[in-house]
Amino acid sequence: MEMRRELMALPNSHQTDKRERSTNPNSDDFVSAESDRQLLLIKQQDDELDELSASVKRIGGVGLTIHDELLSQEKLIDELGVELDSTSTRLDFVQKRVAMVMKKATLKGQIMMILFLIGIFIILFVLVFLT
Repeated sequence: MEMRRELMALPNSHQTDKRERSTNPNSDDFVSAESDRQLLLIKQQDDELDELSASVKRIGGVGLTIHDELLSQEKLIDELGVELDSTSTRLDFVQKRVAMVMKKATLKGQIMMILFLIGIFIILFVLVFLT
């Protein structure tokens, strides 16, 4: 970019008088130098465009990678949703069965079940911590 600014700061050829150019013996040198400068400027611009093109290609590749990742994440989320629906259905079924068992059990049966579970807890506690 710095070289470009230097080249752009040089006086333009159209600012000189036509008569000076035709009578000036250095006009061929000037035209040659100006042509070289313009070719150099065009080459620099081409190089910058090549760099820009490479950057755009890299960004495009990253975009495609992100797209593929989003598609795979969407698939995983859909599968998770199906599994969640299935689990929710099974949980509802179990809750209904538990509610039905609770309705059928009498108060005496519930007390006996609680005492039985407490007994099992005490036995397990003794086996785990005292042996």
